[in-house]
Amino acid sequence: MIGIGVDIGGTFVKFFVMNEKREVLEQHKVETNYTHGPEGFIAQIGDFIKQTRRKYAPEQVAVALGAPGDVDNERGLLRFNPNLKFENVDNWPMAQQIYDYTGILPALANDATLAAWGVYEAGLQHQGTNVLVVTLGTGVGGGLILNKELFQGSNGTAGEIGHIKIADLSSGPQCGCGARGCLEAFVGTIGIKRRVREAIKQNPRSILASLVAQEKDFKIEIVSRAAQQNCPVALQVWKDTGYYLGVGIANAVLLLDLDTVVLTGGVSGAAPYFMPALQQVLNQQQIKTPFERLKLVVSKDPNMGGIGAALYAIHRAKKDARSCN
Repeated sequence: MIGIGVDIGGTFVKFFVMNEKREVLEQHKVETNYTHGPEGFIAQIGDFIKQTRRKYAPEQVAVALGAPGDVDNERGLLRFNPNLKFENVDNWPMAQQIYDYTGILPALANDATLAAWGVYEAGLQHQGTNVLVVTLGTGVGGGLILNKELFQGSNGTAGEIGHIKIADLSSGPQCGCGARGCLEAFVGTIGIKRRVREAIKQNPRSILASLVAQEKDFKIEIVSRAAQQNCPVALQVWKDTGYYLGVGIANAVLLLDLDTVVLTGGVSGAAPYFMPALQQVLNQQQIKTPFERLKLVVSKDPNMGGIGAALYAIHRAKKDARSCN
């Protein structure tokens, strides 16, 4: 069986073709096509699926699509996606339209959810029973594996750890979702940049302030460069990041009794600087049992969204076949 994973983004669409041995047979990255509206976008994805099916015939081909935003995985609807620049596409029946175009009904899920499956299958090799994958980037996404199965919840929105509240709902920093006090507002790149700006106002002669002033485009890796030079301000930024992230993860572990937490995404590259503070938060929990055997893992593969989609396509197709027998 061949799995086609489609990782949908507002700027690029990534395609991954994989087999049951978890081998990547092909991977492609193309610019998202807005020229001919939603119909042209469906054709862009559908043409690749058709071409791949012909290429690997007579192998069975299964497809999964990962999209950032609010996804109804049961009905195959993209309820809302702020990153795709099409008008009037709320509750977009994307799965049905791909089926009409190709004859293959794809699975549709949130991209962070499918990235979690990629980490579980390709990264962890199915090691772990209850796993949370936290994607640390501009936003903070999450995906859950519960009892070795992808868990998407009642509405397809499970795993949104970035929007659990760790601060006051009225006075906490505002998140991109519009609410205040979200974990994402502290440990997403926007939140980290806010805390960096506050720190360099108070410490204008710090190494961190100097590095930020030298750069036209302030990227988070600057904080790590300053930390490498033992800048106390940068080290404190990462220590605070670890603390806030630890609070969020502790809440998830207490709620779900997880055995594994995987950190991925761009911010996870700074794990050597923030992990001690994160671990300290977990060690200080008064209810010890859920944390005694908890594994913390950092995944550095940036392609888990597409890989996870391809592997989940195979997994779901095989599961559906077993249920029909």
